[in-house]
Amino acid sequence: MSAHNKKFLYAIAALVGTMVGVGIFGLPFAFSKAGFWVGMSFLLGLTLSTMLVDLMYGEVVLRTHDKHQLMGYTRKYLGATYQKMVFFAATLTGYVGLLAYIIISGDFLSTLLSPFFYTPLGTYSILFGVIMSFVALKGIKTISRVELFFGSLFITVILLIFLTGFSSINTVNFQGFNREFFFLPYGILLFALGGLVAVPIQRQILAGQEHRLRWAVVIAVALTAALYALFTTTVVGISGEVTTPDAVSGLYEFLGSKITILSALFGAFAITTAFLMHATVMIDMFHYDYRVKRFHAWILVVVPPMLLFLAGIRTFVDIISLAGGVALGFEQIMIVLLYAKAKSKGDRIPEYSMNIPLWLLYLLMAVFASGIIYFLFIH
Repeated sequence: MSAHNKKFLYAIAALVGTMVGVGIFGLPFAFSKAGFWVGMSFLLGLTLSTMLVDLMYGEVVLRTHDKHQLMGYTRKYLGATYQKMVFFAATLTGYVGLLAYIIISGDFLSTLLSPFFYTPLGTYSILFGVIMSFVALKGIKTISRVELFFGSLFITVILLIFLTGFSSINTVNFQGFNREFFFLPYGILLFALGGLVAVPIQRQILAGQEHRLRWAVVIAVALTAALYALFTTTVVGISGEVTTPDAVSGLYEFLGSKITILSALFGAFAITTAFLMHATVMIDMFHYDYRVKRFHAWILVVVPPMLLFLAGIRTFVDIISLAGGVALGFEQIMIVLLYAKAKSKGDRIPEYSMNIPLWLLYLLMAVFASGIIYFLFIH
């Protein structure tokens, strides 16, 4: 394969690897509660909106000479006040992500170890949080090759689950819907499709080939959505109403111990690398961007999610749903505003330029704002 095409594939992998994370494990439960086709409708709509917003962000990145991340672009185009708001949203998302990893680690480790060791509820999660927190203090970073390895392994596991459980899929499980949980997939999908941090990285990977950024974004979002659809269809089709919040443990009685343990083993490894990556990024943010001493930055990062878990906040699906609906929804609104500003204030000619009608921009912001209001005041 030519270096030209390798760059393009690495750019796609960067966004896919960033998007596919702990959120995927909450999708089958949300779809089974709301109704499978309700969930699929949300998946289609939010995939298209995510693709559009990521493309808008890509144009912002290409219209800017200097390289930044979201907070840097916000400071440049929208000012310090909006930057503080983005910082709050990014920090909330980071804390919720770490808390979600701690919560779901208990499910995976229980599936793996409960046949050998009995522990009180929550013990595995606490051990995971403490051990991973101290590992993060050492500054160990997840390199791209490791993430690509786990991404490839995850696709393999999903295909194995599909092939093993295809004969157990019952189409009855795809019928009906529950009005009470109608909006449950919305926040979880926003969380699962969140990958804005990778778009500037894609530009760096594609140095000299920036004109391919548009298709790298489109293909990555489409592949991620297809992966989510396959995983969710398989799990819901097999376990139906007894689908568990972690998606994996509920498959035991249908597929047996081997495939369930393999899935849980992958999940445990995946959340280990994801926890270290998110914790390290947050520590670096406090340390480098806000001049907090590294040890103090570490405390700021790892203590809050552990305290929240010890305080009894342990509902995995509700937590990532709230984070997606509020924090990720707010980030989407910021991207729309950045896109509008960068059109006139950018200091570089972009490799691609979209002409999105004003009514569509307002519609996107209205949808995300409505989601924020729903999760803060109605849900």
